[in-house]
Amino acid sequence: MDDKVLEELNVAFVSIGQKYGFVSAGDVFRQRQAEALAEGISKGRKEGLSKGRAEGMKKGMMAKTRSLAKAFRNKGFSLEAIADATGLTIDEIKAL
Repeated sequence: MDDKVLEELNVAFVSIGQKYGFVSAGDVFRQRQAEALAEGISKGRKEGLSKGRAEGMKKGMMAKTRSLAKAFRNKGFSLEAIADATGLTIDEIKAL
């Protein structure tokens, strides 16, 4: 949900009583629910972005490692030396 939708939800919780200067317990409850929802969404977005970045970095590093291992293999380096340098298994290097 974007901020515009959350704002529309917030406006929807304005009761007739609030328009005339008093607030019911239900109004307070609904307002707190809306605030908790907005906070939860914000926190979820931040955690999702953080996880996504970490996964992307990991995949990128692995792709680079595989690319280097393939280049070393093509240049005639020993599979054992490539495995020691990259952390890949000999079977993974052969599959490249």
